[in-house]
Amino acid sequence: MQIDWSLAERFLSYVDGDEPLSRVWSHPGYDVVREHAAVLGRTVRREDVAETVDGERNPFPELEGLSENRRRIARLLDRVRSKEREWTDEIERRLERIVPNADTSDVTVYLGVGYETGIGVRNGAYVNLNEPLFLREPRQLLYVCVHESSHVLYERAHRSLDRFGPDPLQSENRRAVWNTVFHTEAFATYAPLELRRSDGALGETDHPVCEDYAVLSDRDRLRGLVREYDSFRETLRRESVSPDELASRLFGGSRLPYRVGCALLAEVERRDGPEAVREAFSVEPVEFPAQYDWALETYRD
Repeated sequence: MQIDWSLAERFLSYVDGDEPLSRVWSHPGYDVVREHAAVLGRTVRREDVAETVDGERNPFPELEGLSENRRRIARLLDRVRSKEREWTDEIERRLERIVPNADTSDVTVYLGVGYETGIGVRNGAYVNLNEPLFLREPRQLLYVCVHESSHVLYERAHRSLDRFGPDPLQSENRRAVWNTVFHTEAFATYAPLELRRSDGALGETDHPVCEDYAVLSDRDRLRGLVREYDSFRETLRRESVSPDELASRLFGGSRLPYRVGCALLAEVERRDGPEAVREAFSVEPVEFPAQYDWALETYRD
């Protein structure tokens, strides 16, 4: 696998007036951005990037503070360059723990500026260096690279986007969409868990990504999350929910797929070992929550 920082370099050069926007827009890292945006029913245009940088409007709030962060982003890039081999080896080790016969040879993590904190689709992963969490704690960037790279292998193995087509939140089978997102986010959140444990990086609660791990040591809170999870699954079984409600339950608020999903896999490993986790990766996404529901019994009344 490889970490590609050329998109971030081009973007900063564009901001400095030394690179045309066409060179930024044509970078393969933006293919990843466009693919991800299409999944969520969005359209990312070249003009959006230009207007955001020019301060005309801000469709990408992740570019806020760019001018103030310019030097810190450059220092973060230098840090990644200096640790490239160490980091790619670490990412590969973490992926091999969760993906059977993991082939990471053509997985690329593109370092960019703007858009989401991190994304992962079939074409590769993308992380945003203008993320305050990474600028404050560069090691957090490594954890998110592991997370997003797992999405790449997941999509290649399960081809979930082929099942639902563009904008899956509009799919009529929203229960299947829920189960699939729960499956992929459970593994993505679990993938860097062992590394975070060894680094002692489980206790922060000032960022949603960090809080995904802090809740693992709060049994009472996990019990509440599992109750919320059970309630929403029952709602999906009995009635239809709107795309907005589905999106909120998947990605906002309590972040149930991340937190409950990671807790579920941690219990699978505790009871049956790492090989059982790899077996769970290969399960059909729509069957995963029911097949491994036993792992959440410890958090139920």
